Amino acid sequence: MMTPADEKILECLKGRKSFLLDAGAGSGKTSSLIRALDHIRGPERKALLRDGQHVACITFTNVAKNEILERTDHDPLFKVTTIHDFLWDAVQSFQKELRESLIVFNSELPTRSRRRVDEADLALAIKDKPTISYSDRGANFLEGRIYHDDLLGVAEVMFRSHPMLAKIVAARYPFIFVDEYQDTHEMVISILMDHLIKVKAPPLIGFFGDKVQSIYPDGVGELSADHQAALVAIKKEENYRCSKTVIDVLNKIRDDIKQVPSGNNVKGAAVYVSLTGTTPEADITQAALNKAKADLGIEIDGELKVLFLTHRLIARKAGYEALWNAYNERGGFAKDSFQAGDDPIASFLIKKVDMVIEAWRAGKVGRAISLLNDRKKPFASRDEKAKVKDALDELLKLADNGSSICDVLRHIEKTGLLPLLDDFHLALAGKFESAEEGSSAAKHQTLVETLMDIPYQEISIYRAVLQSNLPYSTKHGVKGDQFKNVLVILDDTGANWSQYSFGNLLEGTDSSNSRLQRSRNLFYVCCSRAQDTLIVANLGHSDKTKLDALFGVGSVST
Repeated sequence: MMTPADEKILECLKGRKSFLLDAGAGSGKTSSLIRALDHIRGPERKALLRDGQHVACITFTNVAKNEILERTDHDPLFKVTTIHDFLWDAVQSFQKELRESLIVFNSELPTRSRRRVDEADLALAIKDKPTISYSDRGANFLEGRIYHDDLLGVAEVMFRSHPMLAKIVAARYPFIFVDEYQDTHEMVISILMDHLIKVKAPPLIGFFGDKVQSIYPDGVGELSADHQAALVAIKKEENYRCSKTVIDVLNKIRDDIKQVPSGNNVKGAAVYVSLTGTTPEADITQAALNKAKADLGIEIDGELKVLFLTHRLIARKAGYEALWNAYNERGGFAKDSFQAGDDPIASFLIKKVDMVIEAWRAGKVGRAISLLNDRKKPFASRDEKAKVKDALDELLKLADNGSSICDVLRHIEKTGLLPLLDDFHLALAGKFESAEEGSSAAKHQTLVETLMDIPYQEISIYRAVLQSNLPYSTKHGVKGDQFKNVLVILDDTGANWSQYSFGNLLEGTDSSNSRLQRSRNLFYVCCSRAQDTLIVANLGHSDKTKLDALFGVGSVST
């Protein structure tokens, strides 16, 4: 169904005006994106393809990419891609400029960065390199290999230093749509808004997302005032997902968008219960449900999703507490990336190792073999296939019998099943270079060495949580999802107080605006998953009067 926001988007497309769509939770943001794409492939499709042009649709995840491809019938007019693939496609042909930009990027890294190498060594090492490559194995600048985070920085240097690159990309993509703009890195926003949109014949850039649903540490969140001034601002205020009572709560959490029920929204319920004094060892989920029923008469019927706003409790409940503790001790960006499921080391273990183990365990031989596509030896001979089978059989035994991450990785290295990250090769060989105590490099080495002793099974459990294969999830694991009933567990003790304070959020007393915003965004995302009933359970304490104002009198049990 066409909404006022959709009509404004179509006006922008017809008038070649770039725009920014802020769409509240449950408003059908992706439907608006698809509707915009469908409009372009109407009157403009033939001319665009004739001129060798395409519509770029940049997504935050491969899941979103695949959904958009399906909903646009895999039309070749659309280049639906993740931001990393989009940038690499734009820059990989310009190898001379890539080498120059890598040298500049390296020089601009912090002096204490473990990725930075000696500038003279780098210039000499890549002088005669045939290609700079983008690899998911990790970065090694001296070998001309860059990784995810490096690609963003190197690309930004290239667009900054070579204006012709922006003209080439703009000519290739007269329309560029960015899905979940709030989660896009600020360097990517700079490429789009400080370079691409400023060429003589700029592309139309459309941003789709919601600044209040910004929950990833690397996301830009809200665009700068200067960037917003160059865009037509559009708000989408419908809510097709949540019950009317939950929508009332959402409208009190934020004041920039006033959502209205726009589908078959039921009345539903939204209540608050205090679990102050509950011990961490207790069954917190059952305690919250019991109190909601006894004090407020709320009884859950059907599907229930339990959302923990911090990893501490879910790690203990699910069984990967040692893994969580390792990253909690590391702190900073590594901890945030781990909790978001984006940490390169944990991601390698999940995507490169555990997915192979899972496929082999399930008897999906073809799937397992396809995941080994990075190994050096081909599967051509019968003897090699037999060796791979034996190696996978042993890998499965190690994973299922309590072996450590070190044991699993040592087996992979010995059998050559997969190329390992450089960090793992160094850890297995005991060849980490000495680093200054307290430095980022030293902390990183400690993290890797700690991980080696953790039971591998914790990796499998952590992956199951991230992929929502267990009945509870963290804040990052449910973005975009919806559930009939939702129980949100607030836990300031395990929330990293410097980053989040849900007690201060509910009280309206936080002295840090940035922490208040982070807490508000997490809370909003979780509450807005509920289609029918929302229960918020707090292990801390908040003033009943202020809670009544948020949830309604009679909806609070303290």
